[in-house]
Amino acid sequence: MRRSRWMGIAGAAAVALPLLAADWKPRRRVEIATEPGRTPSYWMCTIPPLPKFPRLDRELQVDVAVVGGGFTGLAAAYYLKKLEPSLRVVLLEAQRFGSGASSRNSGGVRARFRGHDPSPSAARGYQLLQTFAETEGIDFDLAEGIPCITLYSAAQRCPNPDLTGDELAREIGSPFYAAAEVSTANWLHPGKLIAGLVEANQRRGTELYEWSPVVRIDRGRSITLHTPGGRVTAQHLVLATNGYTQQLGFARSVLLTMHHRVIVTRPLTPAEWERSGLERWPFRLEAGGYYTHTVRSTPDRRFFYRHVLGHRAFEGTSWEISEREREIGRRELLQRYPWLAGVPIEYEWHGVTARTADWWPVSGQVDENIYVAAGYNGSGVMPTHFFGFLLAQSILGNPDPDLALLRPPRTHPRLPGGWLRHLAFQGWIEYRRWRGSRTPAAQAESTGATPQPLDIAV
Repeated sequence: MRRSRWMGIAGAAAVALPLLAADWKPRRRVEIATEPGRTPSYWMCTIPPLPKFPRLDRELQVDVAVVGGGFTGLAAAYYLKKLEPSLRVVLLEAQRFGSGASSRNSGGVRARFRGHDPSPSAARGYQLLQTFAETEGIDFDLAEGIPCITLYSAAQRCPNPDLTGDELAREIGSPFYAAAEVSTANWLHPGKLIAGLVEANQRRGTELYEWSPVVRIDRGRSITLHTPGGRVTAQHLVLATNGYTQQLGFARSVLLTMHHRVIVTRPLTPAEWERSGLERWPFRLEAGGYYTHTVRSTPDRRFFYRHVLGHRAFEGTSWEISEREREIGRRELLQRYPWLAGVPIEYEWHGVTARTADWWPVSGQVDENIYVAAGYNGSGVMPTHFFGFLLAQSILGNPDPDLALLRPPRTHPRLPGGWLRHLAFQGWIEYRRWRGSRTPAAQAESTGATPQPLDIAV
């Protein structure tokens, strides 16, 4: 390894050590219960408001309890009630339905699992999502064949480039990247999918509760869930909590919680829209594993940008975005798109995802009557719906060839534990940031504009 790379890794570790020290004390409480209210995303602000559901303030006895009101939990509850209407199913959400990763992503959806080749199972999962929309009469703005470009900052990392150099810079309005591969992708409106799932569950008779975080789980022949105001006893439990799963004591050794920040600008002017190249390339994925950036256009011609914040020690799920982190995000954005320096930001939010070492969801039965689906590696729109369906099939004992896709925690590679995990992954993120700052485009004087204060109106 070259000396400069060793120096970069050492510098990244030095930066990560204070972050580790700040997070040294293990979190013994369930952090979900004390997390601040989540800022609504652009997607939830551009649909009619969802119905409000009560807090759990009583004791319930049910057949199945589902924890987590995102894509997975809503799909699992829906299919349980659709396939066996006599079941009593309750769904508990810590805040508002869809307020987790399900409404905080870019809306990309495809018929494959991230990190894996296309397969008949993935095609069936994609078809299931389409069938759900047709059956329930839901329109979540699914669009297929969207021009997509995968961007590389180093030409040698892209063996078969379709665009390079000045041509690429003109096409996407950015001098940052050296090469790109062209493909197509599909996308949808995450907020409209959440709204459709909530509506479908209401029609099927699922009992829905918001602001009801689970703070303790008692295992036994039946499961008892404790919330701040009530209690649920269930014969079966579905954990559809993705990046919050470890806080409940499950899959700690195989799931990694990653934090992201998304910003969305005001609508671009015609000149800005032309310069952005978003008409030609509306969906952009930066090549990488755990550290990537995503850009897309919105229906009203805004610039949507997602970047990685990092990892919290002991799988902490709360992240108060500081001015330092806003400045890091601004610097990385302007390294890529310097012409955005004076464009105001109108939406900003924080999101939590979960990753696995083998790029496959942690799913299936983890105890006699406890089931889990989590860890979609940042590409969960199709898999969340599919695995919610598969958990329902598994609980009901229905035969299905795709049940072979379920892989419980014991089948996944273990990740480093505790403080070592935080040092390794936060150090890696700082190293990648340092590498990004060393590209020729990043080191050039890309803009002379002074920092613009965030003007966030949500």
